[in-house]
Amino acid sequence: MNLLESSTAPSKIFRIPLKLTPEQKIIDDSPARFKIIRAGRKFGKTTYALYRTLRWLGPPNSRVWFLCATYKQAKLIAWQEFKRLIPHEAMKKKPNDTDLVIQLKNGSELYLMGTDEMDTLRGPAPTAVIFEEVAQHKREVWHEVIRPNLVPHKAPALFIGTPKGFNWMKDLEDNARLSILQGGDEWAVFHKTIYDNPILDVKEIEQAKRDCDNDAVWRQEYLAEYESNVGRVFSQFSDLRHIADVKPSKTMNAARSIDWGMRDDTACVWGYVQNGKLMIYREYAEANLPASTQAQIILGKTPGEERIERNIIGHDAAKQDSEMRGLTVAWHFTNAGVRPLRTGSKDKKANRAMLQQLVNEDRLLIDKSCQKLRRQMLAYEWKDTAMEKTEDGNDDLVDALHGILELFQYDLFNPRILNKPKTLIEMYEATRQEKKKQAIRKFSVDEDSAVQTLDVENSAAGYI
Repeated sequence: MNLLESSTAPSKIFRIPLKLTPEQKIIDDSPARFKIIRAGRKFGKTTYALYRTLRWLGPPNSRVWFLCATYKQAKLIAWQEFKRLIPHEAMKKKPNDTDLVIQLKNGSELYLMGTDEMDTLRGPAPTAVIFEEVAQHKREVWHEVIRPNLVPHKAPALFIGTPKGFNWMKDLEDNARLSILQGGDEWAVFHKTIYDNPILDVKEIEQAKRDCDNDAVWRQEYLAEYESNVGRVFSQFSDLRHIADVKPSKTMNAARSIDWGMRDDTACVWGYVQNGKLMIYREYAEANLPASTQAQIILGKTPGEERIERNIIGHDAAKQDSEMRGLTVAWHFTNAGVRPLRTGSKDKKANRAMLQQLVNEDRLLIDKSCQKLRRQMLAYEWKDTAMEKTEDGNDDLVDALHGILELFQYDLFNPRILNKPKTLIEMYEATRQEKKKQAIRKFSVDEDSAVQTLDVENSAAGYI
């Protein structure tokens, strides 16, 4: 590092008290501008990130951003380490323990920041960026904020982390690998495990493996493999089983399900039932538009030859909105021509259970064009016992999928009359007759004892 601001002043070299392992050296030798390190626990990914950060601070007037998912994580993970590693003689002033900023005498600056408040990241362009535990950041941080900020200096970026299910980290890596296959040289992807750290005792690693009571957790946390079922609500959902070519048909009886949102996305899915399977063939999700406009867009995405017999909208659409002159969201959709329109139930537990069953039984097929819904199904995670969310908070299309199950639950989960009644009147009559049959008491007489008994074999619950 050059301690003095003047270009004519003598330089002073500081040795970084970090030594790279052979695997870390391979990563460092790569000339790629963007590097993804998918590594298991204790491989040394954070140590390498510290090393690379200090190297990037060496050229005068550099500006390096070290990004964690939250401010608290930034302070806990790396702040003390940077203060320990950077010589006080190289610092221009005392480190700022509030803003987490270190200024060097060579004009370089190090910023540690949390990305949970994205507006704080729209400052002077950095010359290099590090994402610590990339899977924990929101998807839009990279795409909407950081990537545009790298343009002025053609700045490099380092992504390090352990996988967290099938979230945006996997999408980032998949896109990077595709770029590499197409002949691009900007990206490099490295997969390392706990076994790639030569400093660790192999016996201790094996003991940690025995102590881990879940193989999926071991593979994800220590071997850095993408696990589809760690914490996922729809753990059986996969591209192979549930993504296909699903096209609308002129003879189908289709339905639309709408999950209304003003600041969040208004989401809509189109689907129909065929051979006991729920077929989703179209999706839509956009935010910050009034209900009347959203309704027109959804209508515009539905060709006239498609037979949409039913529509459903989330329960929130029944509320009045002062900005809509006291009219409900549902009224605006109905007025625009989305008819007939039913309001969905508030409790989605039953719908989620039905969706879970369809996924497990391979009775859900989603068209390959519905990429947003696909990502949400893959990323939908348990957060606690009462609520689920995706890693980026976007679950509107899954909620719309819950809604369409309310419309089709009779078609999907009543095999006795599947594909028989077609109209609502026929469906009602079939249900009435079915209940009437189940309520009939059948008597039989035992010839030996002449005891009158009840035949309850065909009753709904197994008893009268």
